[in-house]
Amino acid sequence: MKKLLLGIAICLFFSVLTNAQIYMYGTTSEGGANGLGTIYRVNKNGQNFQKLYDFSNSTGGAPYGGMTLANNGKLYGFTTQGGQIVNSGASLALGTFFQFDPLTNAYTVIEYIDDQSGIGNTFNNSPTLAANGLLYFASENNGLGGTEGVLSSFDPSTATFSVLDTFLTTTTPKFGQPKSKLLYASDGNLYVTTYNGGGGNGAIVKYDIALDQLSVIHSSSGPTNGSGTPEEYYRAVNNPLYEASNGVLYGASREGGLTFSQGMVFKINKDGTGFQKIKSFSSGLENLGWYPEGGFVEKNGLLYATTVQEDAEDVNSGTIYTIDISNNTLNFIYTLDLEGAQPQGTFVESSNGRLYVTCNGGPINTGSLIELNPLNTSVTERHTFGTANGTKPKHNELAIVDFSSLSIDKSSLLNNSIKIYPNPMKDVINITVEDSNQIETIKILDLKGAELFIDNSKENKNAINTSFLSSGIYLLSVQTNFGNITRKIVKE
Repeated sequence: MKKLLLGIAICLFFSVLTNAQIYMYGTTSEGGANGLGTIYRVNKNGQNFQKLYDFSNSTGGAPYGGMTLANNGKLYGFTTQGGQIVNSGASLALGTFFQFDPLTNAYTVIEYIDDQSGIGNTFNNSPTLAANGLLYFASENNGLGGTEGVLSSFDPSTATFSVLDTFLTTTTPKFGQPKSKLLYASDGNLYVTTYNGGGGNGAIVKYDIALDQLSVIHSSSGPTNGSGTPEEYYRAVNNPLYEASNGVLYGASREGGLTFSQGMVFKINKDGTGFQKIKSFSSGLENLGWYPEGGFVEKNGLLYATTVQEDAEDVNSGTIYTIDISNNTLNFIYTLDLEGAQPQGTFVESSNGRLYVTCNGGPINTGSLIELNPLNTSVTERHTFGTANGTKPKHNELAIVDFSSLSIDKSSLLNNSIKIYPNPMKDVINITVEDSNQIETIKILDLKGAELFIDNSKENKNAINTSFLSSGIYLLSVQTNFGNITRKIVKE
């Protein structure tokens, strides 16, 4: 019976802990305790904002692209500033590649990035998860002042990087700088729009994972084609491609199109055929947007996306538009006003059926998180970012984490809930337990395992006087109703 009750208690503990909770995680590029941004989460309704981590100069700061959830239940992302110089010949620290554990809120630097990093530098977008479990990403630059991006992968299971290819800008074919997030498509390949590929005005590039090969599947020939007509697109910035349910790739460019400056939306087949310009954006038109940034999300046959501007620059900054993939019709459905401004992120759909995206500006110019209800196209501001908790979410695409599906490391969670301090100690050591755990026994042992002290008081806050111990190293064992942990402690 005792074992049965203990098992029930363990199940109840983790049921309360996870509670099938769904959260959306993101980053800000400024603000927070060190002015270098934060990691935060909100619930599935975009509410109950919680700051979880403050970026710092030593571990990297100013993340632009949010985070990606890997198959191991950890979040991965890049910072763009700070960190450490680690490579020979490097002169400038340029951020970090990091891991964040949503179960324990533990932040870990995986790689320090400098101007001599093998994976390149300048990462303004989050990694892309592929079906093989690897994370793929492309840098904008390589070296100081270099404009040739580097394509790499990271294996979370082995914590190893692989440099795959280089986006050359001086040879034929000219791949160009990848300034947008990679797309992993249904054919098992990666696709990305580049800033200056093809003839120098932008390209769509494919990476065949099986063949380990880059190729240009479509390129812009310049501001005009052979007949003097303005070309279809160029200079994609933060414009990830999206594969719709019809298998076609949809994309946008922040610049280009009919006026060669305000941007455009297009579609193309994965084999490079069927390129079609859907819309050229123009400024100076009320309730019509321009400068599209971010990517798309599909719901009920409609693609949803945003523009940074509307009508006059920085006035009612931004719109929300849809594309009907059945007939390629684009409609502006909402002009942003007090809810937010300058959305640069990509919509994500939460489990409640609503769409969420971050804005870089807003009523107080610090950024906001907005919700779109596709049923009636209403828009609601769910959070206003502020200096203490982080501002300017930039290219953020929220990562959805379902705690009920995460692989729970029980020993890690128990270890995180028990606090032992100070260590080293002089006479008194404090042991406290959080969450729903209950301390049953505390023991102090020597390094050979001999028992020197035992406390069976079952108090969850303990201050143990160790004046009877000589200076040295000992083992502290804490037995709870959930499990046992043992740590080394030092008596000065």
